[in-house]
Amino acid sequence: MRMASADTGEQPLSARQRQAQNAVDTMLGVVPWYNGLPDAERAEIRAALRMVSLRAGEYLFRAGERSPGWYGVVDGLVKWSSRGADGKTLSLAGFSTGSWFGEATMIRGARFEYEVVALRPSRVVILPRDTCERLWNNNIAFTKTLMEHLAQRVDWLMASYTGNVLLDVDTMVARAVAAQLAAQSHSDTSGRLRMSQEEIASLCGVSRQRCNAALMRLARAGVLRTHYGGLTVLDRDALHRQAEIERKSVE
Repeated sequence: MRMASADTGEQPLSARQRQAQNAVDTMLGVVPWYNGLPDAERAEIRAALRMVSLRAGEYLFRAGERSPGWYGVVDGLVKWSSRGADGKTLSLAGFSTGSWFGEATMIRGARFEYEVVALRPSRVVILPRDTCERLWNNNIAFTKTLMEHLAQRVDWLMASYTGNVLLDVDTMVARAVAAQLAAQSHSDTSGRLRMSQEEIASLCGVSRQRCNAALMRLARAGVLRTHYGGLTVLDRDALHRQAEIERKSVE
């Protein structure tokens, strides 16, 4: 895991540093809660961010580590999961460009009870806890954002638990696709998602073969179309019906 420091303004930026900063600015440009804050708060947040680069299969953090702040995905795809005493892993969610996570552990000042691993090369920013604390103590808009994220996380955890206990593979795959579609809704992807079958299977905690069969059934039903490098959602309402979730709950 490689962490890049923010520019102090004391020396020129390298081409790689400029590219990294541009990527962060592009991501922040489509994050609604960030753009809803006053200029001073946005400047404070932008200056405090630190970027972490991850290789595929590399852990952002593991259970037991202490939270340094709030995480945002600049690009790539990371998986949130929990590992049992028997070594089995329960997949909880995937986070892609524009997603923010880790707020509950950060607010509690606790250690992580789960782990996050990169499914493909990814870059993640960290907003330090002390910066977050200053903002939630002094800015109602930022506090409201954290509350909304917490509420959405509780809803998603309940749905994830239901999925892992009660639902069939087709529904679990549809939920994984719907979640990524919602996460990238601000990026105007027109329903096209860059996700491999291996990544979807990993998010669902099922084999690639079972995931592929589910995607084929969804394709035959006209819900989506698979193609090289990902898939395209053709019927969002049908996708949410298959996922057994209300569309508004993930948008």
